[in-house]
Amino acid sequence: MDKKEARRTGMDTAKYRVLFREDGAVTIFSVIVLSTLLLFFSLLIDYARIAALHKLTEDAVRSSVRSVLSAYDTNLYDKYGLFGRGGTEGQKLFAEVLGANGEGPAGSDQNGMRMVRYNLESSTLLAASFLGSHDVFARQVLEEMKYKAPIDFTLELAAKFVPIAGAMKEASVTVNLLERMRSLYEKREAHLDKVLELQKQSALEVDASGIPEMIPLQMQSAAGEHTAYGLASGYFNYEAKVRQLETLPVADQDKAAKEIEAYEARVRTFGSELGSSSDGMLKQAVDRQKEAAKELEAARLLNEEMLLLVQQADGQPEHAGYDAVSEAAGGGIEPNEVPEGAAADIKQMKEAADELVKTEEWFTDYKKELEGQGAAAADIERAAASFHTIGLAAVSKPMSITVGDQLNAGADRLRLAYVSYEQSYIRPASILSQRRESLEQGDLKKKLKQQEEQAGSLWKQARSMLNGLNAAPQSGEHMHVFDQVSELYHNNMLFNQQTAEASRDVAFGVAGDAHEAAERSIALTGTLFTGIADVLERTRDSLYFGEYVAHRYSYFAPQYLRSLLAEGSGAELPDAFALQNQEAEYIIYGFHHPTANIAAAYGELFAARLAIRTMEGLIESRNLGHPLLILSAALIYGLKRTMEDMVAFTEQGSAPLSKYVKVELSYTDYLRLFSLMHGAGDRSSMARMIAVIEQKSGVVLSAVPTGVTGEARISMPLWFVPGVMRIIGGLGLLEGKVVGNRYETTQTIGGSY
Repeated sequence: MDKKEARRTGMDTAKYRVLFREDGAVTIFSVIVLSTLLLFFSLLIDYARIAALHKLTEDAVRSSVRSVLSAYDTNLYDKYGLFGRGGTEGQKLFAEVLGANGEGPAGSDQNGMRMVRYNLESSTLLAASFLGSHDVFARQVLEEMKYKAPIDFTLELAAKFVPIAGAMKEASVTVNLLERMRSLYEKREAHLDKVLELQKQSALEVDASGIPEMIPLQMQSAAGEHTAYGLASGYFNYEAKVRQLETLPVADQDKAAKEIEAYEARVRTFGSELGSSSDGMLKQAVDRQKEAAKELEAARLLNEEMLLLVQQADGQPEHAGYDAVSEAAGGGIEPNEVPEGAAADIKQMKEAADELVKTEEWFTDYKKELEGQGAAAADIERAAASFHTIGLAAVSKPMSITVGDQLNAGADRLRLAYVSYEQSYIRPASILSQRRESLEQGDLKKKLKQQEEQAGSLWKQARSMLNGLNAAPQSGEHMHVFDQVSELYHNNMLFNQQTAEASRDVAFGVAGDAHEAAERSIALTGTLFTGIADVLERTRDSLYFGEYVAHRYSYFAPQYLRSLLAEGSGAELPDAFALQNQEAEYIIYGFHHPTANIAAAYGELFAARLAIRTMEGLIESRNLGHPLLILSAALIYGLKRTMEDMVAFTEQGSAPLSKYVKVELSYTDYLRLFSLMHGAGDRSSMARMIAVIEQKSGVVLSAVPTGVTGEARISMPLWFVPGVMRIIGGLGLLEGKVVGNRYETTQTIGGSY
C-alpha cells in the first residue's frame, strides 16, 4: 500500500471514530443544533402570526368602518342626493362588526385550532368630516351632479341665445351709449335753454327800462316835452327866447325867463333820468351776459363729454360674453329669423350718436352772439350818454343853431340803436327766434317729449307691478321661518369661518324711470351672457351647482302672480310667499324676507326680457333717423312687449325668447341662468343651500359626519418565547408591543363617502 492509499485509509478511520464515539459529545451537538432550529422556527411562526394579525385586523377595521358608513341618512340622500351618517349608532356598529370579525366565519369549528385568533381590547370611532363644511358639501354636490345633471339640456338652453348674441351686443353698446348720451344731452340742452332764457330776460329788461318811452319810438310829432325828440324840437323855441330875452318888454321878460329856466331844468332832469336808465339797463345786460356765458361754457363741457363717450363706445370688457356666445358653434341652435344685417344696422345707430354732438365752431358762434347782444345794449347806453352830453352842452354854451341839429341827431342815434336792438332781440326778435328754432331742432323736442310721456306711462304700469310684490301683505308665520333660516345661515357661515354678507339682506330697488330701467336691463344682460358663455365653454362647477339648485329646491311659480297682473291686487299672494315655495330664489339672492327674493327674481326676469325686447325695438325703429327718437321708440316697444311677456309667464309659465327666435323659455330656465349669473356655488350660496336643508329636515348638517376614523386595540397570545419577541420589539422590528405573553397592536383606518 503506498503512502497515498495509507493516508486515505487513515482519514476514513478518523471520521468513523468521531461519528461513532460513545462518550455523548455528538448528542450534545445535535441538541444544540436542533434547539437553535426550534427557536428559529418558533420565532418565525409567531412573527408570521403577527404579520397575519396585522393583515387580518386591518381588513377587519376597514370592513367595520365601511359598515359604519353604510348606515347613512336616507332622507338626506333621497331628497338632496347627500350622504351623511345616520341610522344605527356608529360606535356600537363599529364594535359589533369588529367583534364578529374576530370570532371567525359563521359555522366554523370553534374547537379547532386557528393560527390567528385575536381579542378586541377596545375600539373608538371618531367623526372625520361634516356635511356642513362647504368643501365637503361642494364635493358631494359635484359628485351627485356629475352623473345626474342634464348637461346637454343646459347647453341647449344656452345655445338658444346664440342667434341673438351679435344683435344683443350691438344693442347693449348702443343703448348704453345713447342712454348716457341722452342724459348728457338733456343736461346740455337745459344749459342752452337757460342761455336763451337769459337772452330773453335781458331783452325784456331793456324793453322795460323806460328808454323806448323816453326817445320815443313813434314819430317825432307825437313826442312829448319829456322825451329826447321833444327836447330836441323845443330847443329852437328855447334858443329864440334866449336871444329875445333882453329885447322883450320888462313885463314879458320875467315870463320868458321862467320858460327858459323850465326848459333847461327839463334838459338836465331828462339827461339825468336817461343816463340812470341806460346805466341800469347796461348793468343788467352785462350781468345776464356773464350768466349766459357761464351756462354756455357748462353746455360746451357737457358736449365734450358726449364726444368722449362716442370715441370710447367700443371695446368695453363687459361685452366679452356676447362675443363668446356669438362665436359658439354646435347643436341646439334654434331656427331664427333675425333680420340679416340687424347687428350692423344697430351699430350704425350707435355711430349716428355723434349727430348729438355739436361742433366747437357752434359754441364759438353762440358766444359771439351773446357778445353781440351785449354790444347792442352798450350801443344804446352810449347813444343815451351822448344825448345827455349834447343836452347839457346845449343849455350851457353860447347859443348856436347847430346845437338843435345835434340834439335831433343824438335822438336819432338813440332811436336807431334801440330799434336795432329791438328788432334783433325784442320784436320781432329775429336773432333769438333763429336761435330758438336752432335749439328746438324743428319738432324734435316735441316728439321726444311725447315719447317720454308714453314711455313714462308704460313704466308706471311696470313699476306698479314690480312694487306690488314688495307691497304685498306679510305673514308673521313666514317671517318666523325666514328668521329661522337666517340664523341657520349665519351659524353655517361661522362654522366655516366665513363672514356673512349683511349687505345682501336689503330690499330690492326698482328703477326710478324707464331710462334707468333700460340701463339696468342692459347691464344685467351683459352679465347674463357672460354666464351663458361660461356654460358654452364648459365651466363645470357653476353649472353643476346651478342645476343642483334647479332640481333639488322649489321655486316660485309665476302663476301665483296672475291676480297681481290681471287685477292689480296682491291679496292672495301672502300664502304663496312661504319659504317652501321659493327655496331656489332664496339661494340665488339671499334676502331673509318673504317677498324680497321674489321681487329680485321677477325684477331680473323683467330686466332680461326688457333688454331683449328693446333690441327688437331698435331694429323696428331704425328708420326714425334721430338717435334719441330711435332710443325712445325702442324703449316704448320694449316696455309694451315685456309687459305682454310677464302676462304670458303668469298664464302659461313661459314666453318666447324673441320674435326672431321661435322658442319658448320658462321661468325656471331663466332661474338657471340667473343662478349662473350670480355665481352659483360660492360660499354664501352653499350656506343658504345648507340652511334650507337644515330648516326643512331639522338636521344640523354641521353635526352630520361624512367620514369616520375607526381605531381598534387588539391583542393575541404568543405561542412560544414572548421574551425573545419582546427583545425583537425593542429593536423596532414590530409594529406593536409585547405585554407579558401577549402581542398588542392598534389599527387606525379612516373612510368617507
